[in-house]
Amino acid sequence: MDLPGENRPDISMYVPSLRGGGAERVIVRLANQFAEQGYSVELVLGREEGAYLDHVSEAVTVVDLDTRRYLAAVPKLVDYLRTRRPTVLLSTIDTANVAAIVATKLSRVETRVVIRISNMMSVKEEMLDQPKHRLVHLTAKRTYKHADHVIGVSAEVTDDVVTNFGVPQRRASTVYNPVVNEDLRSQSSERVDHPWFHSDRERPIVLGVGELADQKDFATLIEALAATDYDPEPRLVILGEGQNREPLERLAREHDIAHRVDLPGFVDNPYSYMADSDVFALSSKWEGCPNVLIEAMACGTPLVATDCRSGPREILAAGEYGELVPVGDVEKLSQAISSTLAADHDTDTLAQRAERFSVSAIADEYLHVLEHGVVHESHARHSETTSTTDTHS
Repeated sequence: MDLPGENRPDISMYVPSLRGGGAERVIVRLANQFAEQGYSVELVLGREEGAYLDHVSEAVTVVDLDTRRYLAAVPKLVDYLRTRRPTVLLSTIDTANVAAIVATKLSRVETRVVIRISNMMSVKEEMLDQPKHRLVHLTAKRTYKHADHVIGVSAEVTDDVVTNFGVPQRRASTVYNPVVNEDLRSQSSERVDHPWFHSDRERPIVLGVGELADQKDFATLIEALAATDYDPEPRLVILGEGQNREPLERLAREHDIAHRVDLPGFVDNPYSYMADSDVFALSSKWEGCPNVLIEAMACGTPLVATDCRSGPREILAAGEYGELVPVGDVEKLSQAISSTLAADHDTDTLAQRAERFSVSAIADEYLHVLEHGVVHESHARHSETTSTTDTHS
């Protein structure tokens, strides 16, 4: 990417806020890494708020649009693009992607818009029944094909957006999430502040991490724990918060395992929990590229995951680095937990596999797409437009 004038950012990145979540964390990691590699980076936020603000590098300029609604962000984003004229605008999260595409087209600047898709859009559409979510997905179907380039976080996600959202194959790439860095490695060695995690414990610990929501299907994980015949009986810790806390706690009581299940809520350092757990279990109904699975792998923790669409099969190399079980299958998940607890594991092999998803390696893949794929595609589209114009002139 040719460096533009000193006042024009090379890469602008747009998200609604930094209030927390995997997508926001990815954007911050990429922004910091791009800046570290010498690019001029501006992080454009619908609203300047969120836990990850403290993690943004001083080398990254933060721009606050001061709006909570994605439609209201469009005119402000248009003004930003006309003023700053970044070479590339990279966005993630459905609402931000729609706003970025619309604003870029309305601004009539040369900025190339690249959107990141972090979930199986078609599966997510089937699962969500709220009208506002369906409206966003309908809008995405109409707009995503107009992005200059689309990045899917797994091969299945990329195939899904090409097949179901009308995005041409030549304008789509797969780049996994940037997950592993030195912060993760150092934090994984910190002491866990939890009474169950101590060196002389007798019961093994199964760990789950994620929002307490239907998508993560922690109900199946709790039922699998109740069904396991492993001796001694394992304990289950689920890190995260959400609307399903009460139903999950009730389910544990109904199975008479409440004394073996703990939901501590959100913790600042989940990596120490991962490193000190005996099994990490992902029970999701659907995903995109689950960061927590890669994080646990980097900590050397034995893995069990549902073979959901999408991500786990690609991350675990079709079961080479952890057991895959059908979605919602209590018996198979229970058996996988027991067999994983009983087996010997090479933590170094898991950690080495996780380096495939290092922040530096993935940032380089993003830069390759932004520098070569987008520029090449924009030239191709310009040539097609010119050819069509000449034909009809």
